[in-house]
Amino acid sequence: MLRKDHTSLASSLSVLTIEVAALKTEKAVDVVRDENLNGRLNRIEENLKDLRGIGRWALIAFFGAIITTGVGMMMKGGFHVPPSV
Repeated sequence: MLRKDHTSLASSLSVLTIEVAALKTEKAVDVVRDENLNGRLNRIEENLKDLRGIGRWALIAFFGAIITTGVGMMMKGGFHVPPSV
C-alpha cells in the first residue's frame, strides 16, 4: 500500500514539475514578446513624430511659396487693376 502511494505521489510530483516548467517557459516567452512589442511601438511613435515634422515643414514651404509669389506679383504690378473708362 505504501509503495502504491509513493508511486502515485512521485507521478503527481513529476506532472507538477512538468507543468511548472511549462509555465516558466510560457512566462519567458511572454516577457520576450512584450519587450519586442514595446520596441516596435517605440519605433512607430518615433516614425510618427518624424512624419509630423516633415508635414510641418511641407506646410511652411507651401505657405512660404504662396507669400513669395504674392510679393513677387506685387513688385511687378500684377495686382494693378486699370481704371474703368
